[in-house]
Amino acid sequence: MGDTDKVTKVPNGEGTKPDGLEKPPMDVALVPGGPPANKCGKVGKHVKKKFPILSWLPKYNLDCAVSDVIAGVTVGLTVIPQGIAYALVAGLEPQYGLYSAFMGCFAYCFFGSCKDITIGPTAIMSLMTGAVFKGGSLALYGK
Repeated sequence: MGDTDKVTKVPNGEGTKPDGLEKPPMDVALVPGGPPANKCGKVGKHVKKKFPILSWLPKYNLDCAVSDVIAGVTVGLTVIPQGIAYALVAGLEPQYGLYSAFMGCFAYCFFGSCKDITIGPTAIMSLMTGAVFKGGSLALYGK
């Protein structure tokens, strides 16, 4: 450094830095397509974290809707008989299988944040549920 450069102590006391090298404000993303600045504040950020649908729904378009309808019909046609069968494996009435197949998906639409996850009845869950109900623990659950 020359004699004309001013030097200021860094706040933590370690080292020095030349004046004029202040940290610039980060109003603009450094990478194109990077995350936009959060204008919602802490409460808005917390709400968006708890309800991920608020992040992706404003960007949703017709192309995504068509793809989602096709996927929904395909999965729905698969999960209806599967849910009924798993309810029977568990020793329950068939409508419980349908509830477990669809109600979790409806709730996950608003609260879920992972696109690759299994929601609804599975073979292991049905066998374990059936074992609980057949094992004499039925009185604990109100039946």
